[in-house]
Parts: sequence; structure tokens; C-alpha cells
Amino acid sequence: MNFSDFLAEIPARYELFIALLVIVCKVVTIFVRPPAATSKWAPVFQIVSIIALNIGWATNRLQVGKTGLMVPRAQADQARSAVHQAGISVGSKSDVATKKTP
Repeated sequence: MNFSDFLAEIPARYELFIALLVIVCKVVTIFVRPPAATSKWAPVFQIVSIIALNIGWATNRLQVGKTGLMVPRAQADQARSAVHQAGISVGSKSDVATKKTP
């Protein structure tokens, strides 16, 4: 069963409510800062994030227990090098796809 089949099984009378639930969860993930990984709210926020369909390329930059380092693309290699020299492990999407470690 793929995702389309799952959606097709939802009764028509519930489609609006499910769509509103996804939209509300997305709005929550946009305006509410993710809690610390040790927070009691972390699992709740992760569930809300999944319901908001924050998966794959649609994943939010800030996540529970993680932070995003925003730098200009032209300086990405320099930033990665500086973070690596500080002893912080950082992987790129290609590293994750090939299961390499930086």
C-alpha cells in the first residue's frame, strides 16, 4: 500500500478535517521553535512535525535536538571546515546518501 492508496481509503466526510490537521500542524512547526532534545515536549513536537509532512526535502531547518547553520552557499565549504576543525561532526546530504562520515 503506497501513500496514494492510503489517502484514497479516507472517507470523504473526514478529508477536510485531516487536511486541516495537516495544515495546523505545519503552522505549529513554522511558528514554534523546536524544544530541546531533553524536553518532555520533544516527542510531541516530533509527532506534530510528522503529521505536518515535514519529511525528506520538506524537513524544517530547525529540528528537535538539532540546529541549522545558515551560511551563503559560496562559503559552505569554509563553514563546514571551520565546524569540523572545532571537532563538531557535520554531514552533507551526499554523505548521508552514501553513508560516509565527514
